[in-house]
Amino acid sequence: MQDKEEKIEFKERENGLLWPYYQGKKAWSASSLISILKQIEYEDKKIPIFVLQKAAKNGKLFHEIIQNFIQSGSDLPNYSDLKISTKTGEKLKETIEFIKRNNQVINAKCFLGSERLHYTFYKGILLAAYVDLEFNNNYIVELKTNNGSMNESPLTLLAFQIQLLVQHLCSGKEVYLLWSTGNGVTFHKFSISNKLLKAFDILIDLLKKKDDYSLIEKRKIVENILGSYSPEKLIVL
Repeated sequence: MQDKEEKIEFKERENGLLWPYYQGKKAWSASSLISILKQIEYEDKKIPIFVLQKAAKNGKLFHEIIQNFIQSGSDLPNYSDLKISTKTGEKLKETIEFIKRNNQVINAKCFLGSERLHYTFYKGILLAAYVDLEFNNNYIVELKTNNGSMNESPLTLLAFQIQLLVQHLCSGKEVYLLWSTGNGVTFHKFSISNKLLKAFDILIDLLKKKDDYSLIEKRKIVENILGSYSPEKLIVL
């Protein structure tokens, strides 16, 4: 591991954050690992680019405001100042109220920071992740704001669980999911099973050989993953 550490380089991304490289190759992120799942999930859905851009902007603002609230205790600004959707504003409100009520768990005194980079080698592959909220009592918190209906899709659930698994592998810490739907907040510890790790290994192998498979073949492999590993719902509505 030490020899590998010496060969890791860091390059600045477009967003100004550093990202690790090993032997000239970019570290794999959760996004790259679930890219095939998203391709299969949305291949027949023509989502306009402006809709995706708006969702990304709202999600970025949500994260920034929650991170700033935990860091400084500053409360939620007015919707008009934020220039976000009413739905996102409601999610912000309920999340901040949840954090206030549960400050023994999400304790600002134990807060190490947000957007902290972690990386590790997993079976020879360099994985990296920035974590949303990190605390010094050995856990991190992943923020989610997707609609509750997303909880019904096995592909989306698998993608979420792969993201959380990558967070755990990279940080070495327990992962808690804080999911705001606009109709309530769910906060729970993410559990890792042997079946999920096996699904993860198959997905890694698929990504390594992605150019060797057609989309139909990729779909079949993913269907087999879902057949042997049925992702449990992450939230209960």
